[in-house]
Amino acid sequence: MLSAWVQLAALLSFAALAAPFFLGRVYIADDLGEFHLPLRNFYADQLGRAEPFDWMPSLYGGFYVTGEGQLGAYHPLHYVLYRWLPLGAAFDLELLASYPLMFAGMYFFLKRLIQRRDAASFGALAFTFCGFNLLHFVHPNAIAIVAHIPWLLLAIDVALSADQRQRRAVAELGIGLLTASQLLLGYPQYVWFSLLIETAFAAWLAIGLRAGFRSIAPLLLAETLGVLIGAVQWLPTWHALSDSVRQVPDAAFANTGSLHPLNLVQLVAPYLFQTRVVGQNTHELGLYAGAAPWLLCVWLFSQRRNWGSFRPLVRALIVFGALALLLATGQFGGLYRLQSLLPLANRFRFPCRAIVLVQFCIASGAAVALALLAGRGRSRGLNSRAPSTGETEHANRPLAIVFLGSVALAVAGPLVWPQYVANGMLVWCGPALVGIAAGLIALAERGVRGALVALVAFTALDLSCYGLSYSVVPRTADLHQFVAGISRPPGNAPGRVAAPRSAAGFTTGDRMLLAGINRVDGYAGLEPTKRLNYNTRPAWQLAGVAWVLQPAERADEIESHWAAVAPTAPRARLVTRTALAQRPGETDPLPLETATVDDEVILPPANPGGARVIADSPGRITVDTSAPTRQLLVTTESFNSGWRAAVDDGAQRVVRVNGDFLGCIVEAGDHRVGFEFRPPGLQAGAVVCACGLELMLFTLWFRLRGSRRPNCQGLICHDPH
Repeated sequence: MLSAWVQLAALLSFAALAAPFFLGRVYIADDLGEFHLPLRNFYADQLGRAEPFDWMPSLYGGFYVTGEGQLGAYHPLHYVLYRWLPLGAAFDLELLASYPLMFAGMYFFLKRLIQRRDAASFGALAFTFCGFNLLHFVHPNAIAIVAHIPWLLLAIDVALSADQRQRRAVAELGIGLLTASQLLLGYPQYVWFSLLIETAFAAWLAIGLRAGFRSIAPLLLAETLGVLIGAVQWLPTWHALSDSVRQVPDAAFANTGSLHPLNLVQLVAPYLFQTRVVGQNTHELGLYAGAAPWLLCVWLFSQRRNWGSFRPLVRALIVFGALALLLATGQFGGLYRLQSLLPLANRFRFPCRAIVLVQFCIASGAAVALALLAGRGRSRGLNSRAPSTGETEHANRPLAIVFLGSVALAVAGPLVWPQYVANGMLVWCGPALVGIAAGLIALAERGVRGALVALVAFTALDLSCYGLSYSVVPRTADLHQFVAGISRPPGNAPGRVAAPRSAAGFTTGDRMLLAGINRVDGYAGLEPTKRLNYNTRPAWQLAGVAWVLQPAERADEIESHWAAVAPTAPRARLVTRTALAQRPGETDPLPLETATVDDEVILPPANPGGARVIADSPGRITVDTSAPTRQLLVTTESFNSGWRAAVDDGAQRVVRVNGDFLGCIVEAGDHRVGFEFRPPGLQAGAVVCACGLELMLFTLWFRLRGSRRPNCQGLICHDPH
């Protein structure tokens, strides 16, 4: 019965999260409206036209959007959603799909470990709607990858402990496909977190089952095959990373977003500070996992004598949770320094995102605690004897201490941090939540009827209010009104625009792309390296910028204004004068009649010929040229090593022109020049992906074929027939 109540609470929490979808609105909080929605609008348009979507001309003057990763362009679910559904519906469903999948995965995983449906349901509720997963609703790819974690752990458990070889083979297939799915979603930092917990869990199981490396080897093979399938995404990401500002990260970059230890107060005082966290980035630094799950873990620790056969699991959760918390502290702890020594992993910033692993452990510990509170033992070691009065008082003492600590923070906070503390009502929400949770746990321990149901309802309400009030309510909009509210150049004039950083250093989001505006700058995770300074007029002119959105100079100024840029470079032109870049990797803008190049290009003196663009689509540009002599064709499209050029169907070397733009040499006469974006990493990734799929199918066939043979161990031979 308790399990049904938990699932009802989870369903109501999800209904609150999904309400905007049923009302025909789209989610626009933070990066959702300023980054993810514009990219997916481009993706949907290209799918509808059956055209390539890897190169996005409207961002950064041309951007390798597949390499950036967060579009997840080659994930099957994304393809189906954005190919066949309207943009708003596809976007909302992509965001929402992760939560029921995460709940189901966590339920089946915990049920296998704990052998109780009610406890497994509660753990699934606590993790699916924990602070991290709701605050990070604005990062859909991250949550989608996290949703894979419990399913991967379940598959690992089956692969290592199942008696039937067929079940192990299917579990290994699941590991490979889930790993591939994670990589295709394109957010490698969370794949790294997943790998950490998978490795720890597999090692814990192998030790407990007394299994050696031979039992782990099939898992490694399955993971490897999954990595091969995901190559169509991670190889482009590696290419984009090499061309981005993150190609040589320093220690300061890697430590950006470290969790200050003072944020531990969030566990018992979630609304103490105005931003809820110590720092300004609420969704990144939010540590609150709910009052009840945290206090259940505290109560569980006080019940060390009653852990029974849960003891190894609880110990593992404590150790891994502590290490994950230390990893999240970044520069404030020593563990993150080890990660900085690892290739690729040292490119990740915001170590605080390891909070997701901490909250996974808290939710799992809370599930074990609820199993003990429910009082009925099953096969994995419950001690169901009724506690004595002394034991009850001993267990309630830590809860009372935590409650008093929450009260002390509510009293001292306004005195110690008066400029950062929230209003009084929010400050005292902490003691109220902790007090209610502690009281319900104490009543449940005494066997009061209905206490556990009340605890479940309280947990769902607590977590939903905390997460949805930040990431959803009231941050939704009608899609058409959202687009209509975008600032446009006067008269909706065509041409590229620039939106320089504000005086405070903030980057303008990509929302304007929804209105068909083409930007020379932008906002993305893997921002491409640029040689020109796009806060200057000469750079705007070379980039073909017609309008500049001037940011507000002061914080009290709300509206920006548009300013015209003239003269500006045409989409394509021929030049006869070149100059070498003064410094490697840098370029000073020159007049439009002269082009800066990295390597010497000798051109005879002559008048520039004519260049006419006859086709211009994402990743494909066709230009007709007519020149009296050998000349240099210059475009305003961003240069990338993935571009290929052909002159009259003959291959031609592309030239990096004016620091950031695409060009090539054309000989005298009339020619047709075709530029096409065909990055070798994407092509190689497609080949590797296909090979990985074939190897996976072959491995599954081989494993299943082998399972039909007699299974001989020692002197006993078991024939499945």
